[in-house]
Amino acid sequence: MAKQLENFYGDVDAVEFYVGLIMEKRRANSVFGDSMVQIGAPYSVKGLMANPICSPKYWKPSTFGGEVGFNIVKSSSIRKLFCDNIKGKCPLVSFRVPDYVEGDVDQFLKQKLEL
Repeated sequence: MAKQLENFYGDVDAVEFYVGLIMEKRRANSVFGDSMVQIGAPYSVKGLMANPICSPKYWKPSTFGGEVGFNIVKSSSIRKLFCDNIKGKCPLVSFRVPDYVEGDVDQFLKQKLEL
């Protein structure tokens, strides 16, 4: 893919911003590269925090169409989200926030500066 892009654009600096974001080498065990994560993550969090549905005062049956809808929301999980939308046997589905390790940020910045 890199060779095809090089032939098409002629120079890495000619690649469009969006194409660069999508084609950037992915982080380990990730869907996106560092740029997409660094640019998108703050806006995602800001969007969640600004959304009224994230406020405790909106977590009531009337928000979700009554008790039935509210019970569906309360019983939802990442596992159900995946397994209800996959044909066949459901794979292992899990989610965890990685532990903070001292020096992670320094190591990341050093790698970015070396690029």
